[in-house]
Amino acid sequence: MGVGIAPTKTLAKSAQWATKQWPQFSGVVALTAENRNWILKLLGLQPVGEVWGVGRRLTEKLNALGINTALQLAQANTAFIRKNFSVILERTVRELNGESSISLEEAPPAKQQIVCSRSFGERITDKDAMHQAVVQYAERAAEKLRGERQYCRQVTTFVRTSPFAVKEPCYSNAAVEKLSLPHRTAGTLLPPHAEP
Repeated sequence: MGVGIAPTKTLAKSAQWATKQWPQFSGVVALTAENRNWILKLLGLQPVGEVWGVGRRLTEKLNALGINTALQLAQANTAFIRKNFSVILERTVRELNGESSISLEEAPPAKQQIVCSRSFGERITDKDAMHQAVVQYAERAAEKLRGERQYCRQVTTFVRTSPFAVKEPCYSNAAVEKLSLPHRTAGTLLPPHAEP
């Protein structure tokens, strides 16, 4: 594991890449504006496919244009990159040049909903089998809530037949249960008639 410190996210990822290539850095590489020559040397050694956000297909396209290193990508014309690739790759080019273009998320926003659903291979007509599926997915939803340190105030349970079954009538229904207090345990997420 390595730590990369730099003025942009992309350069920080490049610094982190360097910690894995050269153990003499003891797992920490700091890139600052004062050591611009060192940044250029590092980018010249880093394959373009190792740049954060550049995948295999994009690497192949860049290589076909003669862009093989992170430095060559950093020196590419941003208007050309935007026109021929994407605004996302243009931001990467700007980031490699020390211009912060990708915002830093301190913590991802809390989800407004959690969905646990399942498609069955065969049509379920047995009430007990449907009950078991509802219980199982309520437990999974509760696990997700606890994992995200969240609570819920409303539970929606829905069922529907396949929209692709042409010889069968279409059925769709949902039950919404508003909870008096926020919860995150399976027993409280299940409607009273569905408790295990």
